[in-house]
Amino acid sequence: MQDMQGVQPEQPVSNTRRTQLEQSERRTEAAQEMEDSELGRRLQMLRGMQWVFGANGDPYARLLCGMEDDPSPFYDAIRTLGELHRSRTGAWVTADPGLGGRILADRRLGARRLVAGAGETDGLEQYVLPGHQAFLRLEREEAERLREVAAPVLGAAAVDAWRPLIDEVCAGLAKGLPDTFDLVEEYAGLVPVEVLARIWGVPEEDRARFGRDCRALAPALDSLLCPQQLALSKDMASALEDLRLLFDGLDATPRLAGPADGDGTAVAMLTVLLCTEPVTTAIGNTVLGLLPGQWPVPCTGRVAAGQVAGQALHRAVSYRIATRFAREDLELAGCEVKSGDEVVVLAGAIGRNGPSAAAPPAPPGPAAPPAPSVFGAAAFENALAEPLVRAVTGAALQALAERAPRLTAAGPVVRRRRSPVVGGLHRAPVAAA
Repeated sequence: MQDMQGVQPEQPVSNTRRTQLEQSERRTEAAQEMEDSELGRRLQMLRGMQWVFGANGDPYARLLCGMEDDPSPFYDAIRTLGELHRSRTGAWVTADPGLGGRILADRRLGARRLVAGAGETDGLEQYVLPGHQAFLRLEREEAERLREVAAPVLGAAAVDAWRPLIDEVCAGLAKGLPDTFDLVEEYAGLVPVEVLARIWGVPEEDRARFGRDCRALAPALDSLLCPQQLALSKDMASALEDLRLLFDGLDATPRLAGPADGDGTAVAMLTVLLCTEPVTTAIGNTVLGLLPGQWPVPCTGRVAAGQVAGQALHRAVSYRIATRFAREDLELAGCEVKSGDEVVVLAGAIGRNGPSAAAPPAPPGPAAPPAPSVFGAAAFENALAEPLVRAVTGAALQALAERAPRLTAAGPVVRRRRSPVVGGLHRAPVAAA
């Protein structure tokens, strides 16, 4: 027999060690349960406060609850309270176009709440979407920098170059539609996901994973102001982490202009957050608003479809509620706003041309330029992705108009609850013939 001296045979795990491992696993599970319990408690607390304030007559608090299909009654009620008023939630709220534009352009107001004297964000907000506020609460300076960095991929000229790809995706998805289908699940929700997968080069074997992550993040923009259910909040956090790993592996940095470390992943993740649900909602709202009498005429041809998309995005901006936080004491509309106070602009109310305006406006003439965003470049949250959002929405409308010119509603429309920011759609059954 050969000498085996110096070779240590594999030792079985002792009963004591096995017990220690099991205890460690139980402690980890218990810690996770405690973390989930605390997160759930915070979500319930915030949700309860909104309900209580809303039930006691505060229209902004009711709006935040996101339980109504049409927010117009709350917009109308807020208009009656003056140019700027203080909600019981503590926020200063305006639906005035002039004041709203000035607020969003005012550099004395930032995107994140500051703790007095510390210059750090309030920890309470992390419980709405745990650990990922950095992607959804960009300060103006960082948003503007990333917009410049992303210009080679997402700027207006770059998006024009993407048009053949965008048209191909939309035409392919429209061609594959059955005679009866769900407008949201089988078309509007798939278009932005497939376009982004192609733009960022997501491998075929990762497409299903990418699609699941995008769907899980549907409530992300709404979660900034409206606490979501615990399971959805956890799913969003997991999806963001999974996307980060995916985009880290793809490394879009070389395609950007003067990027800093990590910009490739940040820009790619922002396109998912700023494009997927806003495009889905814009397509759905536009089509539903034109049925049954106007479809498909306003969306026939690239120019017309692009103009209708611009009008739809003007009226139903990605951020129907834009929030700012005062970096110093200041005066707005005769009101004394203290450092740290929240100031809210109801962009959704301002984008509408009157009370209870649910349908999109009449399409502009062929020579009319696309409608601008409600606040143009001042609404820096949308700026990075706006050219792509416009292009994809217009192309999707055009492709659907060509595939289904006799489109009709085939069942009740179901909207997502707890969606005061985006006003998302859940289901919309339609028939193509």
